[in-house]
Amino acid sequence: MNEAITTLVENFWKGLGITLQEVETVIENDDVNIRIETPDSALIIGMHGRSLENFSHILSRMIEKITGKYIHVHLEVNDYMKSKDERLFRFLESKIAFVMSTGKSVRIPELNSYDRKKAHNYIAEKAIDWLATHSEWTGTERVLVLDYTGEIKAVTPTNTPATPRASSVVDLSEDGVGI
Repeated sequence: MNEAITTLVENFWKGLGITLQEVETVIENDDVNIRIETPDSALIIGMHGRSLENFSHILSRMIEKITGKYIHVHLEVNDYMKSKDERLFRFLESKIAFVMSTGKSVRIPELNSYDRKKAHNYIAEKAIDWLATHSEWTGTERVLVLDYTGEIKAVTPTNTPATPRASSVVDLSEDGVGI
């Protein structure tokens, strides 16, 4: 079965005229991880990774025909997804720092459901007591919210805690996402 899937993956890209320098296919239960090195990465990835998502979906359906069951395909091209995740996590760290220093909650738009889930998991793994996440709204309007749940304890010169700031929400514009 592994050999049939590997052959299908290689023939798929060759049939599209994509030059492959390296292809690695790893099959684990109902997941197929495909890693590709190619000079044609822009053709596969597309604008904001949208073509990459479509190719993953198509390959998943083709592999399902071979296996007879649902298969999730994770497609990595020239480490694009890895670097995208790293940018997302750096961005989240900056938003966590903002929430920590201001006590304000932040709404982060423009994340697809997969990236929102990664963000929720990333923040949950950090186990920060004063920070909670949730999603609001529906469809393409859905946003990730980082909620400040603690109390800012700014220290005055006499070492007396200052009055905590009122919590508010900051909406980031489309340009404010930065990832």
